[in-house]
This record gives sequence, C-alpha cells and structure tokens, in this order.
Amino acid sequence: MKTYTALLEREKDGRWSVELEEEPRVHTWGKTIEQALTRVREAAALWFQTDESSIALTPKPVLTKTAMRTIDEARQAREQARSADRAALKKMQRAAAELARKGISMRDAAAILGISHQRVHQLLATDARAQTNTG
Repeated sequence: MKTYTALLEREKDGRWSVELEEEPRVHTWGKTIEQALTRVREAAALWFQTDESSIALTPKPVLTKTAMRTIDEARQAREQARSADRAALKKMQRAAAELARKGISMRDAAAILGISHQRVHQLLATDARAQTNTG
C-alpha cells in the first residue's frame, strides 16, 4: 500500500479542493472532506494505474499557522486526557482490589470510591484479567 499526503484547502464557495502533495497533477474537489478524499483516491488510482484499495491518504489541511497551532494544542490536550484517564483507571482498579482484599463488600467499596457497585465489579474483573494475562 502506498501512502500519499492529501492537501486539503477550503474554497470560498465552501468546497474542498484536494491534491496529492507528491503528485500535484492528481487533484479534485468535494463538498465535504470525506467526498474530496474519496474522489482524490479514485483519481490517484487512475493516475497511478492501480486499485483504490492500494492507496492510503494522510489528510493535511492547508490552514493558517494560528489554526494549526490551535488544532495541535487540542490534539495534545486530548492525548493528555486519554493518558490521565488510563492512569485514573489503573489507580481505581488498584483501589478496588485493595478494598476487596480487606474484605470490604462491593457496595461499600463503591461508596468509598464514589462509583456504582457495578463499576467496582467491572474494575475487579478487569484487574483479575490483567493479572491473569501478566502472571
């Protein structure tokens, strides 16, 4: 599979023009980004005489530096949030397991942790599976 960079630019009429960065002669447009990418994949398949399924596209919008910086910051914030969620999940699993080892019921553990007893059950089951896979 060959990957190409699809440069996307919003036109004044609202359409998206798209061209391959590696081969600017392959270009088209669409009402939406999805449509533009579908069409440029079709055009690339014709241009390179290959199947559409063998063409992967990396969308790259052409935007102002300010917009790109804001988008990058938003993506970084999302990744930081995902990392924090993963860390919080691991800590909640450890806490639920610790309470269970002390003989505390799921309902009482739920009250202590501020979650439902069903969630405590899920955390304990996930923790048990993780220990089985690593142990």
